[in-house]
Amino acid sequence: MSELENKNGVFKSDLMRTFRQLKESRAESVSEDVEIIYKRRIEDLCHRIRNYDRDRENILLDLSPSSLTSGAVVPSDFDATKFMEKDVEIGLNKRDAIIQLEIVLDRYEYLFGPLADTTAVLKVLPEWKSKLVR
Repeated sequence: MSELENKNGVFKSDLMRTFRQLKESRAESVSEDVEIIYKRRIEDLCHRIRNYDRDRENILLDLSPSSLTSGAVVPSDFDATKFMEKDVEIGLNKRDAIIQLEIVLDRYEYLFGPLADTTAVLKVLPEWKSKLVR
């Protein structure tokens, strides 16, 4: 703590900072907030994509017999059109989420540099490579 802060307290010393120091401090704060939002969006999209894969597995599992003595689906009750529509809907939602993820990743790298932890991204987009680290 400097002699000025001891004498006047932190409030007054903050008020006496230069405009440039205030601007840098504010820029750091805003940048950190925006970066956190981008990282969260990347994580949320990765999670959503993994859930679409699970949803597709689940609609297939629903067709499997639940035990040796009973079947989950009776052929006369099965609606092939509904199954196909649900499967396609999941696929379209997954594709849209992948497109959003690619856009957010591109913007993140443009704004903040390479993503430090790419583990979650590579689980859902194994072929993805940073455009900045080649």
